[in-house]
Amino acid sequence: MSIRFILPALIAVLLSTHGTAQERVTTFGLQVKPIIPSNLFNAGSEELSQNGIDYTVDQRIGFAFGGVLRFGITNWLSLESGISFARRNYSLLLAHEELANFDTANYGIIGYEIPISGLVFVRLSDEIYMNTSFGMAMDMFPSEVGSEGNGDFFQRSFRRGYGANNSYLNWLKLGLLVNIGFEYRTEESGYFYIGASYHRPFSPIYDTQFNYIFGNQLDEGSIPITGNYLTIDFRYFFHEEPREKKKKVEERDPSTMPSWMRKD
Repeated sequence: MSIRFILPALIAVLLSTHGTAQERVTTFGLQVKPIIPSNLFNAGSEELSQNGIDYTVDQRIGFAFGGVLRFGITNWLSLESGISFARRNYSLLLAHEELANFDTANYGIIGYEIPISGLVFVRLSDEIYMNTSFGMAMDMFPSEVGSEGNGDFFQRSFRRGYGANNSYLNWLKLGLLVNIGFEYRTEESGYFYIGASYHRPFSPIYDTQFNYIFGNQLDEGSIPITGNYLTIDFRYFFHEEPREKKKKVEERDPSTMPSWMRKD
């Protein structure tokens, strides 16, 4: 079943279930997110075959970490934002069938992420909560990267932007962010969270361009990098007390007011 049908159904179930979030609580947390190589949701390999040579960009284990701010809105809904550092790791592999030649060029793409997500909570027990979230992330990429194999194989990955020459806003990308997880809340020691996230930029983030020299020949090409990834999420939120509600100002008895304050 497609994710576009699963997510609305899951959110509808959560909304129809009695839940409790931390209303009027604003808290800060820390997170660590190992990036897991997977072919789910197009988060795995990118391939290109030409001139009898196979090129494959494989995603490797990476990581992300940073800070999270959570704002309690109602008794079932919260908003989250923050900033994270992310390193996506890749290997560009070539396989030349005729020469039985194999080579690899490894590289990592560094980025910074600012997410904005809405979270819906369901209370499973006194201390355990389940949540799902849906939102967007702004990805920022500071530079290009390059690497080489065993001397005859080179790659350089360029940021992919907008416009005819991919030069407009090539450092900035927007993407989809989906999360599901479980949280253990304590009275005084904060919240402990484990879950999983899927991050999908709306367009490729980089172009990996390669040059392979064999004999007197040169083979070159380019593979777009989607930037999609799956993570396992570990978070800790510090304990905070709910904000006090603003007291409603009581109306004053007109008979106790001076004449110039009374309404006619």
